[in-house]
Amino acid sequence: MRNLIMQNRKFVAITLVLVILTSITATITPIIIQASNQTNGMNINVFGIIIGAMIVSFVLQFALLIYRQNYTAKFNTEHLSSLLKKMYKMNYDAYNKLEPTYLINRIFSAVDSLYLFMITSFEGITRATFIILVSLILAFSVHWLVFSILLILIPINLFGFGYINKRLKFKMEALQSEGAIANKDLVSTLSNVDNIKQLSEYKTLENIVVPTIGKMYRTLANTNKFAQGSSAIIDFINQLFQNIIYLSITYSITQNWLPMSSIVIIGIVLPLFFNSLKGLTEVNINFKTLETSLEFVKNDLDNNVENDGTLEVNAIESITFEDPEFKLADLEFHYPLQEKLSKGQIVYLQGRSGSGKSSLLKLLLKFRHSAGIKINNIPIGKISNYSLRSRIAYLSQNTTILSRSLEENIGFGHLLTNEEREFIEKSRILDPILKTKNWDTILMENGANLSGGEKQRVAIARMLLKDSDVYILDECTSSIDQNSSDDIFNTLLKYSKDKIVIYTSHDINSIKHANNIISIETENKDEELLDSRGFGK
Repeated sequence: MRNLIMQNRKFVAITLVLVILTSITATITPIIIQASNQTNGMNINVFGIIIGAMIVSFVLQFALLIYRQNYTAKFNTEHLSSLLKKMYKMNYDAYNKLEPTYLINRIFSAVDSLYLFMITSFEGITRATFIILVSLILAFSVHWLVFSILLILIPINLFGFGYINKRLKFKMEALQSEGAIANKDLVSTLSNVDNIKQLSEYKTLENIVVPTIGKMYRTLANTNKFAQGSSAIIDFINQLFQNIIYLSITYSITQNWLPMSSIVIIGIVLPLFFNSLKGLTEVNINFKTLETSLEFVKNDLDNNVENDGTLEVNAIESITFEDPEFKLADLEFHYPLQEKLSKGQIVYLQGRSGSGKSSLLKLLLKFRHSAGIKINNIPIGKISNYSLRSRIAYLSQNTTILSRSLEENIGFGHLLTNEEREFIEKSRILDPILKTKNWDTILMENGANLSGGEKQRVAIARMLLKDSDVYILDECTSSIDQNSSDDIFNTLLKYSKDKIVIYTSHDINSIKHANNIISIETENKDEELLDSRGFGK
């Protein structure tokens, strides 16, 4: 939290100055009235000062609004990017276990909670504290009993709402978690258009998504019942004492114990005081929500950072397997494999389903910590993740397609240069796509306007642009026809003369592209196999 404040200290400082100024102008009216009563009384100049103060207050509040909203876009973008970076740096198994959609939903909640705290809570704390102090001073100037009542109400509110918010923290944590799960299931289900439209009735879909949504809203209802019910008790106490003060001041004026201006001052001070008191409690609620989000960042993101090495490699000349092994939870997996691969080799990785082919390929990218693998005769664990992954291009059967133009999908983060576009066109890898589309054609969500083979061509085009030393293809042609598969392989291999290519495929015909075949089988003491994602099954 301290780091976030320091990183945004300019924004915090300017906000605090503007808030103090607006708070001064907001309380200037009762101060002027009280001062006038003690001097020459009310006159036209006093009215002018009050109106002028109101105008200044409005201008300052408007300036604060503009500055705050201009800052918001930059602040939220940078914070979201920093959390996505933490998600990117998570270790592979934690990333999969927590599930991407859940993580993304929690990250957006974390961004929103910090935004609300930074944008509203600093302002709220400063404004409320200042106005409460001024209100107490003015209340004391009217009568010490009014001051005493207001002073007693401060700890009642703060400790009362403090207890409520302490209980709310756990309820908010459950609500955020259930909300993320419900949204994850909803997106996962509804994003598969073909599966949704083939359902014969809505009832099936309802049975899938409504239970988790219902659970989320029941948790929300229970949270609101507790929060609003508990708050109502404190609000009743505040309202009771507020009315007692009004009645007491009115009675005192009728008895000539207090001047008429007292009711005017109290009429202005009490709403300011109670609104500010409520503002402090709302800040506490925002802080509890923020605490929940910060715990998510600490426990799920920061505590699951993947291991990294320190050595850099400028190129990958060789890959050596010396009986590789890795752990998955409490299970230990071992490959009885002794091989050394060098540039120019096209390796077909052979093994039955569940033999650990995908898991072995993932070890080459350091998705998991392993032993028994060397890059350029250096243990893979000692090499930095960035250095290693920048020299390897990895392609699985699941291709990410963005809802952007074909060009942006190929560039995957940058627009293509003229040279890159000419290179892709010369490779002819996109010829089937460019027959019906152009570089500016917007691709639909998940590549709905592309065939399976066309999606893989987009992925291969990205791979060719990366120009890595190692190409890894994990069942990348499993869902396309033989002709398309051969065409894709031939195009890729045309540009792979000085690279190491390792691929797996259920299509035994693809073995013809290899000049080296490696058969593998994992071994582990519990005799469990691995599924295609590298999890035990």
